[in-house]
Amino acid sequence: MYATAADPDLHSSCVYTVSWQAADGQKFSIQVLGLRLSESELGISLRQEIPAGTVVHVGTADGSLDHDCVVRQCRRSGASYVIDLRLEAPESSAVPVETAEPEQDHYEILQICETADGESIHRVFRLMAARFHPDNPETGDLEKFVRLTRAYEVLSRPAQRAEYDEARRARKNAPMKIFELRDFVVGVEAEENRRLGILTLLYNQRRTDPDHPGISLLDLERVMALPREYLNFSTWYLRSKQLVVMGDNCDYALTAAGADFVEQNAGRSEILSGLFLDGRTSIAERGASREKWLRPSPPKVLPPPSDAWAPSAVV
Repeated sequence: MYATAADPDLHSSCVYTVSWQAADGQKFSIQVLGLRLSESELGISLRQEIPAGTVVHVGTADGSLDHDCVVRQCRRSGASYVIDLRLEAPESSAVPVETAEPEQDHYEILQICETADGESIHRVFRLMAARFHPDNPETGDLEKFVRLTRAYEVLSRPAQRAEYDEARRARKNAPMKIFELRDFVVGVEAEENRRLGILTLLYNQRRTDPDHPGISLLDLERVMALPREYLNFSTWYLRSKQLVVMGDNCDYALTAAGADFVEQNAGRSEILSGLFLDGRTSIAERGASREKWLRPSPPKVLPPPSDAWAPSAVV
């Protein structure tokens, strides 16, 4: 049985019963906490090694999952093993049942810049993995631990990292799906949504790559799939409110006031929340309706300009 995009267990933790037979014929059955990574992938952590290629049976108490899986990877982490499982397609199915899952941004998961060296990647992973390891009674978090491990697995290997970086660059050059909504184009609210979009993009850029915090107008056009004529008023307004600044290279960058605004309103704005989640995936892929992303939220009040601001300061 395969989960659908609307399956509430997708991207959430659950207790699974995992059963398998070892090479020596010994049979095992154990209940473990697992994470549904996609429609066809599971991540589990347990203290026993299961070799790659082993077929295991995975089930849930409520019967929402009862299927054979194949161990794709089994890697040691401290006293435990992190295991990636892929659900096998039913032999009777003539139609592919798996839907492509958008790639997680490994740099975002580790919260490092794309130029980080191997030593930095290892240091960050070691510290964060210790914090979120399931054996940690205070801060253990299986979901975060599995995602951290998968990200480290790719970025710590030069060949895999180079392949991932190439695919990531291609993905970043594509417009973000959320900006395809008409709510960024039609009506007065579209102007507010465009400002929120710009602020969030600049926030993410400064947080993940503080050495290069700016985004050019050309890149904003590309990512938001909007012509600069639609963005000129938005950028003028944000600069007037001193939420963004323009650098010597004409890139836009977030100010401290802009960061405060984003953080104060992220939980109240569905647009900001959507962009923080992953604006590149479509709403349908997230199993969320358009109304969930764009339902009315409390008014967002931009801070007044400082005393030092004057119209002549706006270019």
